[in-house]
Amino acid sequence: MWIFFGIPGLPDGLKRIIRDRYLAGIADAEAKYQLNAADEDALTGSLGSNMSMAHPMTYSDGRRQFEYQVSYRKIRGRGAGAPERHLGADGIFQIEVKDETGAKRKGLPFQSKKGWRGKDSNLLGQTINMIETAGGGIVIDYRPGRYTACLAHDVVQHQGNRRLVDAAGKAQSLGQLLGNDFLDCTIGQLGLYFDPETETWQTETPVPPSIEHVITTQVSVLS
Repeated sequence: MWIFFGIPGLPDGLKRIIRDRYLAGIADAEAKYQLNAADEDALTGSLGSNMSMAHPMTYSDGRRQFEYQVSYRKIRGRGAGAPERHLGADGIFQIEVKDETGAKRKGLPFQSKKGWRGKDSNLLGQTINMIETAGGGIVIDYRPGRYTACLAHDVVQHQGNRRLVDAAGKAQSLGQLLGNDFLDCTIGQLGLYFDPETETWQTETPVPPSIEHVITTQVSVLS
């Protein structure tokens, strides 16, 4: 029996490879900050593109063979009536693992900000809505050369004030949060998954957030 999401795990070697892909992609996006600094949407698009892989790759741990890929999909354009304005989520990081027993999925919605400083009441409201619709998530702060993130609940606890979040030690590098906490399954919502091909939610969440950016890690057990 093979389990994921704290219910059993991927081979350590494969987790290291995926973690390195995350870190390298985020570092590339940080290096290109000035090329995409117009707004959060452009920065998030650059992040997804740099994290993604052009083709699936294979990995063997000596007993089983796996196929894996990190992909990015922009779902729709922005607009005055875009649901994201009300529901709080810009996008989602998600993992899907398939084996002979079926698919196991987990999602981590995110809201993004460019140069978050001090108290941001609008961000606080968006974050509260993201928690209400998806049960949690993270807030990403884009700054030149450094992308950080913190849990949505920490943003709410500190009233959307970046200085208080920093003082409490709740912000960390985006790469470390995704490469450690997300891959190690300490954060994220089980069963929350957006199918980028059909553009439909595959989830038991009653009212999933509307999103624009989908960054997906897919792993299949081949043998």
